[in-house]
Amino acid sequence: MQILFGLRAALSFGLGVLITFTQAHTYGVGSAVLAGFGLLLGLSSLGYIFRVKKYQWLIPLLIIATLVGVLALVTFINQTLQEVLFLPLVALFGLSFAAFESYLARRHRGSSALGRDFAISAVLSLGLGLVFLLAPLDEVSAVGFLGAYLAISGVFWGITAASPQPK
Repeated sequence: MQILFGLRAALSFGLGVLITFTQAHTYGVGSAVLAGFGLLLGLSSLGYIFRVKKYQWLIPLLIIATLVGVLALVTFINQTLQEVLFLPLVALFGLSFAAFESYLARRHRGSSALGRDFAISAVLSLGLGLVFLLAPLDEVSAVGFLGAYLAISGVFWGITAASPQPK
């Protein structure tokens, strides 16, 4: 489990820092980062789960990540779609992650640390989804909010991966 959390932490934090230090906060950069996050997290985690034959309950979350990554890749490739699809795509990503992580928090509430970790992550994802759904964002602030979410999420999952997990 800690390997999966560490993978998510490394991807999130690395891509959040990439956005932070990229001078062009454009929809193209945001789409590329979201595509990279979704595809790398989804496909590598799915491969790990199928290899170790554990944690099958995470598969729907990773399928969501992969699908969002594919949609973001399509958005990145077709530049005319970037302005129209980037904001709803990030809102969909945040809200769908929040919904499934809330489910996982309730599912694992008996193991308090794991349930609490998913609950905190669900709140972060919900915040991202609601900001992109409700706030009027321009290009620079939208990509900046995505980068901030990824960096904060990366630190959180890094702490989770480094913490001892209950058996």
